[in-house]
Amino acid sequence: MTQRLSVERLFGDPPLFRNLPTGMQIAPDGCYFAFLRTAEDDRERLDLWRCEASGSAPRCWVRATQLSSSSDAEASAAEKAERERRRQFSAGITSFALSPDGQRVLLCADGAGFVMDTADESITRITPEGTRQTQLRFSPTGNHLSYVREGNLYCYSLDTGTERALTTDANQAVAYGVPDFIAAEEMHRFDGHWWSPDESLLAYTRVDESPVAISQRFEISASSFDVIEQRYPYTGEANARVDLLIQDLRTGTVTPVTYAARSDDYLARVGWANQKLAVQVQQRDQKQLTLSFADPQTGWLEVKLAESAKTWVDLHNNFRCIDDERFIWTSERDGSAQLYLYDSDGPRKLTSTPGRVSSVMYADEQQVLYLGWLEDPTEQHLYRVEITSGTRTQLTDAAGWHDVVVAPGARWYVDRYSALEMAGHISVATPTGDNVTVLKETIDQDHGYFPYRSAHRAPILGSLEGPDGSTLYYRLTKPDVAQGRHPVVVSVYGGPGVQRVRNEWPPLTLQLFAQRGYGVLELDNRGSSNRERAFQDPIYGQLGEVEVADQVRGAEFLCGLDWVDPQRIGVFGHSYGGYMAVMCMAKAPHIFQAGVSVAPVSDWCLYDTHYTERYLSTPTANPEGYRSSAVFPYLENLRGSLLLIHGMADDNVLFTHSTKLYAALQQANQRFEMMTYPGSKHALQEQSVSVHRFELILDFFERNL
Repeated sequence: MTQRLSVERLFGDPPLFRNLPTGMQIAPDGCYFAFLRTAEDDRERLDLWRCEASGSAPRCWVRATQLSSSSDAEASAAEKAERERRRQFSAGITSFALSPDGQRVLLCADGAGFVMDTADESITRITPEGTRQTQLRFSPTGNHLSYVREGNLYCYSLDTGTERALTTDANQAVAYGVPDFIAAEEMHRFDGHWWSPDESLLAYTRVDESPVAISQRFEISASSFDVIEQRYPYTGEANARVDLLIQDLRTGTVTPVTYAARSDDYLARVGWANQKLAVQVQQRDQKQLTLSFADPQTGWLEVKLAESAKTWVDLHNNFRCIDDERFIWTSERDGSAQLYLYDSDGPRKLTSTPGRVSSVMYADEQQVLYLGWLEDPTEQHLYRVEITSGTRTQLTDAAGWHDVVVAPGARWYVDRYSALEMAGHISVATPTGDNVTVLKETIDQDHGYFPYRSAHRAPILGSLEGPDGSTLYYRLTKPDVAQGRHPVVVSVYGGPGVQRVRNEWPPLTLQLFAQRGYGVLELDNRGSSNRERAFQDPIYGQLGEVEVADQVRGAEFLCGLDWVDPQRIGVFGHSYGGYMAVMCMAKAPHIFQAGVSVAPVSDWCLYDTHYTERYLSTPTANPEGYRSSAVFPYLENLRGSLLLIHGMADDNVLFTHSTKLYAALQQANQRFEMMTYPGSKHALQEQSVSVHRFELILDFFERNL
């Protein structure tokens, strides 16, 4: 008998689908790989798993319940902030690392560090009871650990069992060895210290937040509230001061690296290139990025390359050092991200259009392995490029979205992929074509999703022409109803840096709508990621303009389908998608009859420096861009029904965005519905909140579409 998927079952335990493995790492000798995976009985707990390279079935290697960590010390504000920046909401083993010699595994759980001996699988707690650490990692030889506690950086000898403080003067404004807020939240640099290959040197940051003005925000829970004093770098205002230091661990000598040509330059990326420190620096306006090598003895910098753009230069993680003279880089200087080899003769282009390079996964003297696409941006595949000849070979065959981890020497790789009609699949493959499946979600009678399989509606992919002639890709889920005309919900994100339309197993929240008679359209508008620069750049200077125009084009496409009721089109989004939902409702009231906006940005002056200035410059330099990018000038045009949702402890898109929106709607005498969630942050990830939120959204659309 066909069962309709309920909200309670989707978010209940046990999970219908266990999350695909995350944090995948391959052993240094290439004999096995390890990963984190949710426990069978608890979607909130991560355990460590191991799978042999031969392709045998994975086994649970360490359960989080095996680790005894003290709960005496509450997570610090810095630790909570780091988890929020990483979008790390699970408990249990939150991260791990394999030692370079393969003899140990570092396990991080509840702020504590543990080391497991791989020979006998015995586990020892390393960090002191009653303390919490962040940024735990092995040194390159695996003889030491480094970590941050209460803002200071420490080194721990695994041979002697002794701890050494490398810094001692941290305070509420100053911390060592950690990324600053902007680095973690917007630049996705989550590291704050870096070991040299011979582990004689340790480079680290000194983050001083005192230049950032203290602002206050409320975190409102069910029965109380806290006034949080936070140094939040609002657009146009000061950022934290970030110094880069190199400490010689043998002598204690500390050498500063003066990386910033201007006082407000961003420290974007850091890593060792053999015995030099590779430093990437981005200008405050983000129109220039430089890669330099620093001499660790003097701190002197040698500039290796500079990228520039009229709009902004995107950051990436594709620098790979091959030897002292050669390295791999990706650049969008010719219109899309392509591979370059730099040597003493300068840059040589290794790839060209069609296609785009997303992530370099491996590089050596002969070859580069990378993830990207050739013809279709809705798929991602692994490719190999031979450095000498430039010959490019696609290594993954199955249609879908592939993520890989490559073993040492590129002898084999782990391929994790899915497609619209195929749930998670993990295989061990070789560049010559051998392939062994090690983990596959088979929806058989024993699978939790089996009762709902017959009602499952697989989306279809397609494309249409945008207002400017560009190609817009969409994913469309039809309703589970055979005849008649039906409502459609446009599920939107729409912001830069994100791609929603992929040939991958889609989120099951789509089924909540489809199995209740709604179609769902997802469309990647101009400004979305993983496309050429000509597709991304039109949002520069004003947000919410071309994005809305493209979503309207998608809605017009829907109106031409014989099963769609043109009078019953709604829109739903979260974060930038929440902003887009309001903008679509206000700018195209003739199209959208109902909208749900979750945690929306309403005023870009209330958002942070790096993200906002990338697209709008500063409020002083571009006041009209900020005014026209806010939602307020368009609210008088609202005609349909609007539901606003926000977490009352949101530290990303502050709750103030919604309170300002409430007041503006009231001033304009516009009716709206609202729901707030006490204690919830930006992701609204709590199980009870997820159930309540989606029940509320479904009820809203049922009443208004």
